[in-house]
Amino acid sequence: MKKKISGAGKKTATPRTVLIHTRQDDVHATIVSSALNKRGNKVISWKDSDYSSRAVMSFYYSNGSTSVDYKNSDFEFTSDDIDVVWNRRRPSPVVPNIVAEKQRTFVRQEIKMCISSSDYFLRDAFWINRYDSAVYSELKPLELQLAQKNGLCVPPTLISNDRKRIQQFLSEHENCIYKSLTGLNEEKKGKTRILFTADIDKSMLPRGKILQAAPGIFQKKIKKKYEVRAQFFGNYYAAIAIDSTGLKEGHLDWRIDQGSIKSCKPLLLPVEIYESCRRLMQDFGIVSSAFDFIVDKDDNWVFLEINEAGQFLFIEHWCPELLVLDAFCQFIEGADANFQYVPVKTPMKFLDFKELAFPDG
Repeated sequence: MKKKISGAGKKTATPRTVLIHTRQDDVHATIVSSALNKRGNKVISWKDSDYSSRAVMSFYYSNGSTSVDYKNSDFEFTSDDIDVVWNRRRPSPVVPNIVAEKQRTFVRQEIKMCISSSDYFLRDAFWINRYDSAVYSELKPLELQLAQKNGLCVPPTLISNDRKRIQQFLSEHENCIYKSLTGLNEEKKGKTRILFTADIDKSMLPRGKILQAAPGIFQKKIKKKYEVRAQFFGNYYAAIAIDSTGLKEGHLDWRIDQGSIKSCKPLLLPVEIYESCRRLMQDFGIVSSAFDFIVDKDDNWVFLEINEAGQFLFIEHWCPELLVLDAFCQFIEGADANFQYVPVKTPMKFLDFKELAFPDG
């Protein structure tokens, strides 16, 4: 039976009505939804990939007024019902299989037009994060520039598809690494392949024009003491030190061997790093983001990247004293870009929802 969502006063009344843009099998969205529901909020999961095969949307104009109605297999609601939008994951629209091949481009364009337009009608809600700001923050060349502008140390870096410039850069620095600009995710035979950070030197460059086909990120390799992941919700943050030097496969990129990490240490960000992170978020117009750093042998903090929609529940999984799930629920309910977490006696804990993340134990 569909649930009709009744309107709640925007940004002032509790419980909140929260719209989560998500995709199938998104564990973060599943856990947060369960926690928010348990706290008395109303949560709507909306998958752009379901529109228009399994969901419908209507824009209605009459006598100077406008209404936007949404309907999927679980909910019926309007844009006026929504207090908070969590822009968690937004897969590309999927054209229904019944559409003929020669019409698929047209249908895809029509679907994208309505999805893009629907965001405008949700503009009065509190967004984590607004779609245009989220896209803006993913532009790596701009990200590095604004990080420097805001006082963060960036390693010597070249983003290029110019063979001569790349060769020159690799000659100038004894040890270098390569990273992609987008983080390749390729589905092949039911498995997801991710392109991780890798060592690079001139001898490894491909011959011919294939090197020019796609630009890449080339950086001086930093001798690390440890790595840092810091997750921000407004003014609040939770940060952990990750000792990746001892990982069997993750000395370059801890994500490769993250299964070997059983625990981490919480840490405080230096004041100047914290302030730079907040200024960078404000420049991008985002209210939540993950930050990655390397702390080198001389205790210098070196900025790597930000990820406005990065995973964050693993921080609490590895470091249970950091109540990230409870903080995020408060953040959603507070709907405040300058949010600060207030500890409570009985917080929501990741451990209480662990079976959703690890159903097989």
